[in-house]
Amino acid sequence: MMRKKIAALFCTLAVLCACLCGTAFAAKKPSIELMGLYAIWDEPMVSKPIIYFRVNSSKAIKYADWYVSAYNRVGDKASMFPTKKLTMVGPLEPFSLGKNVDFEWMVQSNAREDSPFRHYKIVPYAIAAADGIQFVYQDAHGNLFVKPDENNPESYTYLSEDEIQNAMFDYSGCEFSDVWWRDWSIDYLAVDKVVITYMDGSAETVTNVNSKYRGMTLQNPPFAQQLAQYDAVYNYQDYLRLNPDLADIIGTNQKALFEHFISSGMKEGRQGSMGFNLSAYKANNPDLVAVFGDDNVKYYEHYISQGRAEGRVAV
Repeated sequence: MMRKKIAALFCTLAVLCACLCGTAFAAKKPSIELMGLYAIWDEPMVSKPIIYFRVNSSKAIKYADWYVSAYNRVGDKASMFPTKKLTMVGPLEPFSLGKNVDFEWMVQSNAREDSPFRHYKIVPYAIAAADGIQFVYQDAHGNLFVKPDENNPESYTYLSEDEIQNAMFDYSGCEFSDVWWRDWSIDYLAVDKVVITYMDGSAETVTNVNSKYRGMTLQNPPFAQQLAQYDAVYNYQDYLRLNPDLADIIGTNQKALFEHFISSGMKEGRQGSMGFNLSAYKANNPDLVAVFGDDNVKYYEHYISQGRAEGRVAV
């Protein structure tokens, strides 16, 4: 009986190890990722490809040979010489955050004076969004954001932590001005593989080169849209004035203040707007207390979704 139990235990451990190893393997990033592949299309010519990439390896790359092929719309290789070897000469350094750059502060003239996007810097990163390469910017408090519509601050969107850690790359792409394909049937270009030679002389061939963040949809909605969802119960100036302890901790960082209100402020019953006071809402709406009890967040959500429209007393 004891032997059977031991055998069963080893089997269980083996399965767990296999699952964990499989998960780790699946999550491992390729040593170099394709973040964007663009070219000039002037049928029947496709020319001057530009490759945007991110180096995930822990060591610098000496040469990166990209094998790029032209394909027709049914997925077959097109043209007489469909595959080109595009060589990048290094050193190509591993991607890292927090580069020490000294770009000047700029002013977004069409943003409101109190907008968090009024003063900003450009930083040396980009993301490969669904509508193309987008540069990354930094607000006065160091928060990173993108401008889906350059002229409309209402569209500006803060990057999520996942996007910051995994989707950003150095915005300097590599253009191959003397490379071209000629064929009327070309529908798209794709990377077949990348042969890497490292500075230490070792080599690697990467075939799963496409990043899952290439052509990504932004994970957060625009900041203005996020604020609009809570305008019945939140205003950052009111939140600061009514919660002076936050001024010492967070200051005027609008992104951090809003995130505090969402993650902690409502649970703690903090007042985020002159138009909504949790204690008053409970006192004037005993029917809600019978339903929500001590779940503070529910009262804010109720006032946002229907309480204000119903004219319920909230101050």
